[in-house]
Amino acid sequence: MITQWFDPEPTFKGLLFAQELIRQGHDVEVVTGYPNYPGGKLYDGYTMTGFRREVVGGVRVLRVPLYPSHDGSAVKRIANYVSFAAAASVGVLAMGRPDVAYVYHPPATVCLPAVVLKALKGVPYVYDVQDLWPDTLAATGMLTHPRALAIVGRFMKGVYSGAARIAVLSDGFREALSTRGVPRSKVEVIHNWADEAQIDVSVTSDKPAEDLGFGDDFIVTFAGNLGKAQGLESVLDAAGLLREKTGLRFVFVGGGLEAENLQREARRRGLANVTFLPRRPISEMGNILTRSDALLVHLRDEPLFEITIPSKTQAYLMAGRPILMAVRGDAARLVECAGAGKVFEPESPAQLADAVTELMSLTPEARAELGRAGARFYQEKLSLKVGAARFGEVLRTASLSKPWVLGPKRLGDIVVSGAALVLFSVPIGVIAIAVRLKLGRPVIFRQLRPGRHGEPFEMIKFRTMTDKRDASGTLLSDAERLTSFGRLLRSTSADELPSLWNVLRGDMSLVGPRPLLLRYTEYFTDEESIRLHVRPGITGLAQINGRNTASWDSRLADDVTYVENLSLALDLRILCRTVARVFRRSGVVEDPESLMANLDVERSTARTKASVE
Repeated sequence: MITQWFDPEPTFKGLLFAQELIRQGHDVEVVTGYPNYPGGKLYDGYTMTGFRREVVGGVRVLRVPLYPSHDGSAVKRIANYVSFAAAASVGVLAMGRPDVAYVYHPPATVCLPAVVLKALKGVPYVYDVQDLWPDTLAATGMLTHPRALAIVGRFMKGVYSGAARIAVLSDGFREALSTRGVPRSKVEVIHNWADEAQIDVSVTSDKPAEDLGFGDDFIVTFAGNLGKAQGLESVLDAAGLLREKTGLRFVFVGGGLEAENLQREARRRGLANVTFLPRRPISEMGNILTRSDALLVHLRDEPLFEITIPSKTQAYLMAGRPILMAVRGDAARLVECAGAGKVFEPESPAQLADAVTELMSLTPEARAELGRAGARFYQEKLSLKVGAARFGEVLRTASLSKPWVLGPKRLGDIVVSGAALVLFSVPIGVIAIAVRLKLGRPVIFRQLRPGRHGEPFEMIKFRTMTDKRDASGTLLSDAERLTSFGRLLRSTSADELPSLWNVLRGDMSLVGPRPLLLRYTEYFTDEESIRLHVRPGITGLAQINGRNTASWDSRLADDVTYVENLSLALDLRILCRTVARVFRRSGVVEDPESLMANLDVERSTARTKASVE
């Protein structure tokens, strides 16, 4: 795990996450900085003494030196980020070579040690994206120069490209990365979870604790950062609209840049139904959340916030209290899916006031059911156990990428395919003329197939069938359109020669899982989808084990076995056996559909039969 912040600092995916991964059977080491967040000063008991190894909660940790700072100075913040990235890049090289690196972003500079690990030790990395750079830099005002933002954008594109897998916290994040050229199949949506170790939601009292000063009022609580991004002046506006409503109180718990302004504004307006409580340790928040009648999430009405899910959402769901969600997009859909509360537009005091009034009008049992629905949803979909298990699967899959194999493999593909295109240029030309004379135009058959990460590419082969149609203009079956000349091309694999161009371009490899039809992809099991994490090949393990005569289950299982055991030696063995099979013409079926059903037909039929039973 490479993360700039780790326990005892307040951090989201820290010790609790590492311990859960260990509980699931993983061996975890952490590379992090000396604890100084959020105050920017080293914690008691720590002195900056270079690299320091320690064990925290049973987890091995390597702390690296950094410039401690976390104030409003952009220069100091950059020094903090860059110093950690540089020191961690040295620190990771002093550790043993892991199977995979997990990288927690922000800040984006934390990717540097992962890039170093990949370049020097061939370690693939999983990039966990919690905010989008440069978007967040621009939105917060930390970086505003257009050229600088463009440079950061290009840098991030390289980071995403180099990652074996990317984890994001919402569907909106995945869509945003997709628009930037990141393959959707490379991105896994894994929602965040709450700090289950410190937030105790076992309190069952229906009324707020007297020591909090809540009395018997209906309490609407906003807990967390009181900053500009939260747009909390709209909440004060809603409180003003409801000032005459008896027994209602808005409670703000926390601190931030806008805390004093909000308190001053509430006093100026004479809002007696608004209470401010200071920032509390996270260990005390469970008591406050579970003793509230409704929990409020509010952000400004900004496009960037439509794809984010504020971390308090998960804590609110876990607390089992009705939620008032004033955020557009993914966060709103999460609450709606859970059936856990009311959703309305952000920065709309009238809609917030209406939602509060509607919630107050419900019976206590109806409100309790909203809370129970949210708690159930959290445990089933969002809990630490669920999220860490998903990450375990992603980390295992990413570990199969093996950069130390894929790099030389790609170089070999370029050299061999380039040489083969030159060597076979005359036979390719002769075959092209023969295809033109016997089958007509076009000479080349082109079809979209799924490549690495499932991204479509245009595969090219020599044409082997005519375009004969019946009286109604419908193409005849493959068997009826396949000529003796076409059968000869297929049996000798001469029709595959143009695919060498796909290899040279990087769409395919000489060896890998065969690129099947695009429509087959949705019928792969999760395990079989592993085949999409490498470039498809002209030949592969499934082809030498049975070519077109093997069953779909067997062929796809061979593809998975190939990816799990990826090596240059295996590629060489497959190439040698492929040449032998081509010369013997063993396992050849010129018309596969005559032997077995298409994968989509076979599995859709099986699904239908299973659902009926």
